[in-house]
Amino acid sequence: MSVSQSLSSAGACAPGSAASGASPVKRENPIRTRILECGMPLLVEEMAGVRTAALSWLMPAGNASDPDGDLGDGWSSLHAELCQRGAGGRDSRAFSDALDRAGVQRAVTPAAVHIVAGGTFIGARVAEVLPLFADLVVRPHLPADALDAVRSLAIQSLESLQDDPQHRVSLRLRERHLPPPFNRSGYGNKAAFERADIASLRQDWMRRVRPEGSILSIAGAVDADEVAAALDALLKGWHGKAEDVGATGPSLGGALHEEDESNQTHIALGLHAPSEREAESLLCRMATNVLGGETSSRLFSEVREKRGLCYSVNAGYAGGRDRGMVALYAGSTPERAQETLDTMLAELERFEHGIDQGEFRRTVIGMKSRLVMQGESTAARAAALGSDWYRLGRCRSLGELSAEVDAVTLDSLNDWIGRAMGADWRKAITVCTVGKSALRV
Repeated sequence: MSVSQSLSSAGACAPGSAASGASPVKRENPIRTRILECGMPLLVEEMAGVRTAALSWLMPAGNASDPDGDLGDGWSSLHAELCQRGAGGRDSRAFSDALDRAGVQRAVTPAAVHIVAGGTFIGARVAEVLPLFADLVVRPHLPADALDAVRSLAIQSLESLQDDPQHRVSLRLRERHLPPPFNRSGYGNKAAFERADIASLRQDWMRRVRPEGSILSIAGAVDADEVAAALDALLKGWHGKAEDVGATGPSLGGALHEEDESNQTHIALGLHAPSEREAESLLCRMATNVLGGETSSRLFSEVREKRGLCYSVNAGYAGGRDRGMVALYAGSTPERAQETLDTMLAELERFEHGIDQGEFRRTVIGMKSRLVMQGESTAARAAALGSDWYRLGRCRSLGELSAEVDAVTLDSLNDWIGRAMGADWRKAITVCTVGKSALRV
């Protein structure tokens, strides 16, 4: 096989590219997609007029694929710390120094499906940066003498949740609304941390971090052909396929209250939503933005500004490869918490009747403004490429994303809201609260 197997660009005519059902518009896609010799997809967007570059390396070792319960729930957070403690021919200090000399701003973060290694740097230094990230992924030391410190950090993070009821209610919503293992909090299990030994962690890393299942995306001042050639040399001998992770059972749903002697009651609501693979995901994102995504939104205006029930209230769409969720949050005093929840539910019921022209115009302008800002950030583009590839199997250019927004009309959005956000949708709501007293749903 040649240096890398070139794939066709992710064109705008792919399925799901026009949310309103209109005929998609063909346009040039600047994204270069390749399958490297090791089997890993490489996604590169060469961006004119920038000097920086960013990479996002998705490794299939997120918390959803951690061993169950006491056996290893949370090991992904241990991996994310340990893999930075030396790699290739460098110990922890030398590896960190090499990244600093290359001017890399970096982070390694555990998420649901992947551990994400990200870095931003001057594009001219890409030849220095790629070997360092290749070592981190393929040749990490995972040193035994660092395990106790890393274990202590993970346990401290887990125990800190007791002091953060606002964050805790969002985790409880995730645990009940999403199916296992995607309902895991990501903070792990104390018993699993305590039983972890370095030999088991190294074996677990080798089992899960394989090229087929990993995704590398790079955006900015780089040359796609040069990057592909360098990576084929750096990753020679790395092979294997990670197991895909899927749901293992139904979600719990329903209602949950967790007592907490806080001076606030925290409310989180979850509702079903289209996955990112479905064209309707854009419509859901736009509708949710009108519902609670901005300071001009329905929830903010009614719950906070008009009634003064709480300081913080919002709604957001979270899309995944196989499922999505609309999540609402509010924090109120115990005395006004019931009225806050009742008002949120009433706004959900009112919302099925649709939105007006002003609300539609604001959400379109907001989405297109965010696309412009994303286009000026190499880190945002690198992250978006990897996310698109995992969720859609293709990459969307900013031009395609903008065209998708332009294709939506007020009538098409209101038609979808009326069909998808009605009584049956609300009946499947998940409600979680953290505070002194349970609320009536």
